[in-house]
Amino acid sequence: MSFSIEQKYEIIGSPIKQQCCKRALLHGILSAAGSIANDKIVVPVFDKKIAEYIQRAIFEAFNKEADITTRKAGGRGFLLSFTSNSALKYIADFENRSIIFQEKCPSCLSYYLRGVFLASGRITDPEKQYLLELAIDGNTDIFMEYLESLGLNPKLTVKSGKRVIYFKNSTSIEDFLALSGLNSTAFTLMNEKIQSEIRNNVNRISNCETNNIERAVSASIYQITLIERLIEKGLISQLSPELEETARLRLLYRDYSLSQLAAVFTPHISKPGLSHRLKKITTMAEQLLEGKLNET
Repeated sequence: MSFSIEQKYEIIGSPIKQQCCKRALLHGILSAAGSIANDKIVVPVFDKKIAEYIQRAIFEAFNKEADITTRKAGGRGFLLSFTSNSALKYIADFENRSIIFQEKCPSCLSYYLRGVFLASGRITDPEKQYLLELAIDGNTDIFMEYLESLGLNPKLTVKSGKRVIYFKNSTSIEDFLALSGLNSTAFTLMNEKIQSEIRNNVNRISNCETNNIERAVSASIYQITLIERLIEKGLISQLSPELEETARLRLLYRDYSLSQLAAVFTPHISKPGLSHRLKKITTMAEQLLEGKLNET
């Protein structure tokens, strides 16, 4: 079962107490997917369980029996069809821009948007991608304006020749879900966003630490190589006693980290102090070896 269907099943599994909210949800469905054909209202639905839920909602709101038929060959899902003068008027008013949605109680808006999502929405699994789409069958311009009036930030694209409203920003999706009262879905998205940020931070820290280790190992190998060449060329004694001691200890404890190596000295020296000595050794070794090379 897809993540999107799971969220829709949560909608149809939640009881609605107020009659006005039941009608609001149905108006959302009709606004998003209802069309008129031969004086009948037709609503396409891809899932049988959702189709049966809308069938019951139609009967409760309009006292009309809706037929559920399987789409003809080549089509997907089911078609609900019924006759209702009040529903016909609502769709006609919607298409003529004379009415979008009228709230009867504070909860009606959330149920209206749930109906829109139930009939036309698709939301991807937030573990994979942030995307919420509304494939409105009617006038998408009306919906764009309405969603903008609610303070949302919808975008518009075309898929397979059909205009689709979408939200790709996680914050915009959360805002739509919050207005729709789909709190569980919103929390799932927010939790995944938090987990994703944690994973990204861990990866960044890990990569940073790995790079630091690689740089330290490379520097250590280079220092040891230079010290070995100084000894080979008989140049090690040209270092100061302090640096010569450091060079020989570096060679003796070549697998030690800077902290471990610093602890070997008597008296102990600090890690920054050791680092400073090794940089001086590297610089002087390069100069001495380059001078020896020039002499030959």
